[in-house]
Amino acid sequence: MNTKILLFTFIFLCVLFTEKATSAPIKIFGKAPEYALNSIDLNILHDFISEEKIKLGTIRFNAEGVFSLELELTETSLCFADFDGYHGMIYLEPGKSYEIVLPPKQELSESQKRNPFAKPEPIWFGLLNPVKNELNVQIQQFEHDFAILENKYFDRIYTYQSKSLVDTVKMKIDKEFPKTTSTFFESHKLFRKANIEFALHQGKASGFMESYFSTIKPIYNLAAYSTLFNQVFLNYFNVLTNEANSTEIKEMIYASELRQLDDYFQKQLHFNRELSHFVLLKSMNDAYYNNQFPKASILRMLDRVKTSGWSAYEQKTAQLIRSKLTYLTSGTKPPEIKLKDLNGQRVSFSDYQNSYIYLHFTDPKNPICRQHLDILKGIAAHYKDKFIIINVIPGNTAFKNDSGWPGIFTTTESNTKETYKVKTYPNSFLIGKDGKLLLSPAPNPIDGLDRQLGQLFKSDYFKELQKNNSQKN
Repeated sequence: MNTKILLFTFIFLCVLFTEKATSAPIKIFGKAPEYALNSIDLNILHDFISEEKIKLGTIRFNAEGVFSLELELTETSLCFADFDGYHGMIYLEPGKSYEIVLPPKQELSESQKRNPFAKPEPIWFGLLNPVKNELNVQIQQFEHDFAILENKYFDRIYTYQSKSLVDTVKMKIDKEFPKTTSTFFESHKLFRKANIEFALHQGKASGFMESYFSTIKPIYNLAAYSTLFNQVFLNYFNVLTNEANSTEIKEMIYASELRQLDDYFQKQLHFNRELSHFVLLKSMNDAYYNNQFPKASILRMLDRVKTSGWSAYEQKTAQLIRSKLTYLTSGTKPPEIKLKDLNGQRVSFSDYQNSYIYLHFTDPKNPICRQHLDILKGIAAHYKDKFIIINVIPGNTAFKNDSGWPGIFTTTESNTKETYKVKTYPNSFLIGKDGKLLLSPAPNPIDGLDRQLGQLFKSDYFKELQKNNSQKN
């Protein structure tokens, strides 16, 4: 069975990666009157570890709701768009045209937009009059039938780990979806079936790793592969260091020995070169968050990717992972956002060089935010002229600071949910005199800001005394 899987996988990968080298135009068009004069960004992910979004283009609707977008891709890719509470998905193949059908438009309230727990509804973009055996239709039908079988036997597969039942499900799937000429769809079926096989033994069964990973190069553009990959190699450094004779692995991680780890993965674990690199990237990403290893060691390893002879795509992925891990951390430059005060005048961090800036995201309509602003008034009076307060409020030109709250009140058209990860109010950051984030996040006014500022200004006072005394001597 494993030999057949390997042979089949080798064949479709040869075709898949041969096709990958060519680029061809893609056209998306249609009519959706409900969306007249709106626009929707269409994206892909750079990779399935950093999950960095790359914008392919913008679907723009005219006054009648007619839209058309042309773009180019070098390979079949899962594209997505987040809009109106939807997470729309579609696989696009180079050289093809798609007349798409959008879901009914829904208007989200301001509270819905700001709800940090709200998740967009995943939907597939519809296709008008799709051709026979169209990839999206095949995948959607497969996922529908696969979900029915998985739900029917869920307990016996995932709780009681019945191998015979897993084999039965795989046989039923094979019967309902016989082999096609689409190499991409065949690979999707292969790794989706592998997912329920993984449920039996968490990838520890003999031959599982070899059948689906060790000898197969990563399939970067296939969601079914990335889902299984992220399950199999979750916290992989932890997995390796919890095994017997793990001292060698721990020492290599602590010492940021990327080349030695890569050599170990390829020679001892028998991973192919590309798999070794992506497992290392995934492992470094996970290790940074679980705090088992020093963060500095992980960041050094990510930096060493660019001098280790890895591919340009792998180097870019490492760079994106590093940027994601260190984003908004103390000591980094704060993200730029365009701010305007209530008079429409531009406000910039650079206007307040050599000053502490308390960046306070707040909503004066919110009673909790008003309590924080009231406390901030006393803190500002206590530390008068020692720091600048920039309040960023939701766009509302009607707001007037009748309560005499301290600081500059600004609005922004920038997406603060993306730039500063602001999901709830209030949310605060302290920018140091060097223009870098000093406290990220910073305490909100009621939650210890007074004490934190007191320690900071006291430390500055003693540093200034020492400086003056050394100059006198």
